[in-house]
Amino acid sequence: MRVLSRVGGVCWRVINNTCAASSQGPSQTSLRWFAENASEAVRQAIRGEAPAVAGVTIPGPSGARRAATTFFRVFLPVSGIGCLIYAFTHPDEEPLIPNKLPAHLQYLAAQQTENQEVITNWSGTHDARPKRYFQPETEADVEAFLRAAHQSQQQLRVVGSALSPNGLGLSGEGTLSMALMDKILNVDVEKKQVTVQAGCRVQQVADALKPYGLTLQNYASIREQQVGGFTQVGAHGTGAAIPPVDEQVVSMRLVTPALGPITLSAKDEPELFSLARVGLGALGVVTQLTLQCVPRHQLLEHTFTTTASEVKKNHSRWLRENQHLRYMWIPYTDTVVVVRSNPVSDAAAAVQGQAAAAAAAAQNEKQRLQPLRELYLSKVAGASASDAEHMSATMFRDALLAANPLNKDWVAAVNRAEAEYWRRSSGTRVGYSDEILGFDCGGQQWVLETAFLVAPSLSELPSRGSSRDMEYMETLLAEISRAKIPAPSPLEQRWTSGSSSALSPASGPPGSVHSWVGVIMYLPHEQEARDKVTAAFRQYSQMVQDKLMPRYNAVWHWAKLEPPVPGSPGAEAELGRIRKRLAARYPLKQFNQYRALLDPHNVLSNEWLERIIPRETA
Repeated sequence: MRVLSRVGGVCWRVINNTCAASSQGPSQTSLRWFAENASEAVRQAIRGEAPAVAGVTIPGPSGARRAATTFFRVFLPVSGIGCLIYAFTHPDEEPLIPNKLPAHLQYLAAQQTENQEVITNWSGTHDARPKRYFQPETEADVEAFLRAAHQSQQQLRVVGSALSPNGLGLSGEGTLSMALMDKILNVDVEKKQVTVQAGCRVQQVADALKPYGLTLQNYASIREQQVGGFTQVGAHGTGAAIPPVDEQVVSMRLVTPALGPITLSAKDEPELFSLARVGLGALGVVTQLTLQCVPRHQLLEHTFTTTASEVKKNHSRWLRENQHLRYMWIPYTDTVVVVRSNPVSDAAAAVQGQAAAAAAAAQNEKQRLQPLRELYLSKVAGASASDAEHMSATMFRDALLAANPLNKDWVAAVNRAEAEYWRRSSGTRVGYSDEILGFDCGGQQWVLETAFLVAPSLSELPSRGSSRDMEYMETLLAEISRAKIPAPSPLEQRWTSGSSSALSPASGPPGSVHSWVGVIMYLPHEQEARDKVTAAFRQYSQMVQDKLMPRYNAVWHWAKLEPPVPGSPGAEAELGRIRKRLAARYPLKQFNQYRALLDPHNVLSNEWLERIIPRETA
């Protein structure tokens, strides 16, 4: 552009000078001369020379102008490239044109266009297509969404990872997913505390704590839960002196439909804090939690098999001696898998444990899996050796059970093969607690888990004779055998100490001992078979609820409490019994008084809450 401007200027000056030399204006002669000589002038101009045409010298640019031209010729491209590099390496946190409407406008838009996304829980046993579906990114978004729902008197149920077996967080009306609120906000090394947004996954928190030499006090079987849901349903790990995970909550931020955001702790609103730590998402949307941590530590895990009589004889001692203890009872066998884990005391013990773990790992995995593989290849139609090469123990179990899931003799045969697998898998391993305490739960499943008080303290466990938790298992196994229930492995038994959260299934004094027992049935892929297993599991769980829970004053794990199917025989009577048992155990009247204050229009409710904890009858 600069060169073209100079050429144009030269041409104009040549014409002017030529015309000035002629008193009669631009004659044919002068124009012809210009046509013949202008090209030379243009070439001189392009070279930056002062062109001379017909004795007329046209002055070139001054030195200052030439310096300025050189400066801008270099500076502008360089600065432009620099701006582009900066723009790509330092993007704006917020786009110039927002890619999302503000929360209140999103809510208005959702009133016009219904959501089409279906949310299904992990086991595929419950799903919902909410009419309104939102994903807040900030606490202000949560507040705006709840305010809009409150004003419209429409339900807006909070959901986490949708892992709860009973679909506790699902709603067909409105859903508030916390998946995008997943930031680690602060780690206080001195207090050993971490503050996180409620959408953080448990494994994400564990990973973030590693550089600070910290970890969570305990872990459940999996790490995919969001911390908000993890605590709101009163999840737990195992260890008779370790409380459920809700007890780790030091403080929390709760956004309510009527009062907006509030901060809760043992000092700020202690009564509401005790209820809200296991609040089932009914008192408000948890947006932020501060959790008490412990120093990161290694555990030595020892897995072995034994008999029911040996467990009964040693149980009280094992429960006192081991920081983490878990039993897997295998129905229709006399095998109990014992998994115990304890902190590694010193470096020498860690090395010894690692050596033992390496020796166990050196054993051929094919030899361990052989009982399951042989049963699979010999009895399952369509089974292939090539497929079997890549299958784990839980995959073999799922495939074997799917072949005939409701045949008691077949399920017993699968259980015996699994018992032999565990016998061959006895051994030790060493790792950090977040690596050791999880385990593979297998495929999609129905599960019922109950919790009950074992003893006021570990010191009050009977040293001889049977304790309540051993009696519970004896009764359960006897009822399974008597009713010929096709009960697969395992019947899982774990323990925690008491929780100060009012709605925790293990609510009680800090030193009290509580046992958690889960029964299970695995779901095949074919829908017809799934329906039959579902019907069988309802009978199985009904037996537990009728024969064991009243006798041991047991209550349900909140995420595993399945209401009776509406319209089924005896459903309303059974629902009444569930409500009565819950009201006898928990302060539901107080809970519902806070619900009425914080959520007067029932925004945070869903069908599950309305059936299990209705306000008018609590």
